[in-house]
Amino acid sequence: MDMTINRLPAKTWNWLHMNECELKDKNTENERFTIDCKVPSGIIVTETKERTLEQLKTGMGEDMSLFMKHSLTPIQYFQIPAKEQVVEPTILNFFHEDSVKAMNEIEIHAEEGSQSTFIMNYHSEKNSEGLLAIQTRIYAKKHSKVTVFQLQTLGDQVEHLNDIGGYCEEGATIEIIQIALGGKENYLGCHIELAEKESELKSHIAYMGKGTQRFDMNYVALHKGKKTKSNFLADGILEDQAFKLLRGTIDFKNGSAGSEGEEKEEVLLLGEDIVNQTIPLILCAEEDVQGNHGATIGKLDDEVLFYLCSRGMSKEEAQKMIARAKIDAVCRRVPDETSAQYVQQYLEEVDTHESLS
Repeated sequence: MDMTINRLPAKTWNWLHMNECELKDKNTENERFTIDCKVPSGIIVTETKERTLEQLKTGMGEDMSLFMKHSLTPIQYFQIPAKEQVVEPTILNFFHEDSVKAMNEIEIHAEEGSQSTFIMNYHSEKNSEGLLAIQTRIYAKKHSKVTVFQLQTLGDQVEHLNDIGGYCEEGATIEIIQIALGGKENYLGCHIELAEKESELKSHIAYMGKGTQRFDMNYVALHKGKKTKSNFLADGILEDQAFKLLRGTIDFKNGSAGSEGEEKEEVLLLGEDIVNQTIPLILCAEEDVQGNHGATIGKLDDEVLFYLCSRGMSKEEAQKMIARAKIDAVCRRVPDETSAQYVQQYLEEVDTHESLS
């Protein structure tokens, strides 16, 4: 199956070849594996073939949804009852086996006034290969809050497709925190519709690209309701010959008066052959709105580097420490020690490998 994914809501110059991503000959045969779930009391989980949230748009787009549908994978459906305040996180462990091509779909339905947290761990052995495709849809009803952590520590040769779609009713909040470290090719998409007044999206991704890793990303905040808010932050480290393309869109529709959207990117470049591409896009069909984009892209400040080296560090050690601190800052937000340990262990293995090479 050929796929067009991560398409911008409005095209820019075609000659840049950045409007979308083309994937060729993707096999929909699914070697599905069991998800290790830890579900706290208060959350109802069922496995079903019915896609109850299929109408929600996702960041990677229609072809990704068709790809998942052709794989015939069952859906893991999570429901949080009205006013249920679930403090303990729901933990989903996707342990990817070597050479396996696996797809999974997750649906989260948060009823009015509920609160819940989900942690999704995508993990495999360091030298493993294969494909892991995950599609997650979230429906947040009035004044509910859903927080989703996605921690990716896949093997060096794994292709990873990670797609998210969400819908917020009045006063609802969806928060997405992602750490992407492993994988040979990483395709990430997120589309959240702030449909009703005072709904909110908070999104933060931290990624580290090394070797010849690729990251192709598409994030869309669709403002429809009045006084809606979106905040997107991307923290990246790129080394060696790593490639990154980030599309970030804030789309203010007619009727979204009083809304605010902000996207910020910080990228640390630690190599000479890096490809670092970004398309910040603000679309506006409403006058009374505020949209901002900011970016800090470059190498370590010479003064910071000089200070650290004067304290006995080599240039490589100083760069490694700063890069590690970026990931650690996000990792500290993970409300489960075991899940956070997957990230720390991955970083330690990378440090050890670089020290020996």
